Amino acid sequence: MGAEAYITHMSGFRERIAMEKTIRYLAFGDSLTVGFGAPEGYGFVSLYRQKMEQLLNVPVELHQVGKNGATTTHLLQTLESESRLQKDVQEADIITITAGGNDLMQAAIPYFYQSDPNYLKSALHMFETNYKKLIAHIQVLRQGIRAPYVIALIGLYNPLPQVPDADYWVQRFNLFLRKLEQPHIYIVQVYDAFIGQDRHYLSEDAIHPNEQGYEVFAREVESAVSLQELQQLVQITRQG
Repeated sequence: MGAEAYITHMSGFRERIAMEKTIRYLAFGDSLTVGFGAPEGYGFVSLYRQKMEQLLNVPVELHQVGKNGATTTHLLQTLESESRLQKDVQEADIITITAGGNDLMQAAIPYFYQSDPNYLKSALHMFETNYKKLIAHIQVLRQGIRAPYVIALIGLYNPLPQVPDADYWVQRFNLFLRKLEQPHIYIVQVYDAFIGQDRHYLSEDAIHPNEQGYEVFAREVESAVSLQELQQLVQITRQG
């Protein structure tokens, strides 16, 4: 084998090894997945991606599918209709989902003015129904795919502390999420970390997190999904 051919062969080998070590990360959700409220690159998705790369010493290929204002209804429709997203789900090693905040917000406004809890009860019911369908659809898309994967479902903080009983309803939303936990599905709770920290963790709109708030998100995801679990994904990827 000539020197030029050898160099080409080794270059291709290194590229193949690099590809085998890549972790595929799908971030799916609402404005929290977009990182609204923080400078570009300082949302929790970017921060968590950096944390994974540092912890695992492998590149993380990010597919970020977020939409400002999306409710669980919008997210479910997107998952059911977008073939590119469906392919991302099938190929992902780790998936994070942020959903439910806009369901709560849209119901809280009429509740605030009319004091009718049925708005929030209906929103909670829709949230539960849609989230179950989201997870079920992901599982259908993964049928027949042997590669393991991890999902991190991120709970809600209270974006409306000025609304009476908002804390109660936020915790009802979060309580439901815990029912979705499975060996490969982790629930990330950020509620406690945000209590009394509005001035430090929320952006100028007093609703979305700022850079420090998103750092809390990334840290809680890192805490919920163990390093051992991530390392197993890397090992499987290398063997694949």
